[in-house]
Amino acid sequence: MIFLAIWIAGCAGTGPGMDIPTGKNVVDLQEEEEEYAIIIDDPGFNTWMITNSRPIWYYSPQYYHQKNVLYVSDWNAKVSSFRGRGPFTDQINYDPTIDYGVEVDHQLYWYFKYIHRQYGRRYTFPG
Repeated sequence: MIFLAIWIAGCAGTGPGMDIPTGKNVVDLQEEEEEYAIIIDDPGFNTWMITNSRPIWYYSPQYYHQKNVLYVSDWNAKVSSFRGRGPFTDQINYDPTIDYGVEVDHQLYWYFKYIHRQYGRRYTFPG
């Protein structure tokens, strides 16, 4: 079973309830003084991203953000319909009004592409 979650940690740092969860797939968005970082704890993702993603400048920051808004919405719908099967175990808390920065959006965008490639057509995201 694959576990995916996105947490947005407040500026206060770590504390009760702010621990990074463990699991096969973990996406963690952390904020420190309005800078965000993403941690994806999936054994195959980093290698896959290095060999398959395009450079960060290939698409505009707006492109990554717009795609992530769509992909997160679709992901969250799949969590309900798949009822925890496949990679869709938890909702992703991605606020479209927040600018997470191009690095975070780039990596999250390619994570969705990775899930699609790993799990096939059934897990295709729109666009």
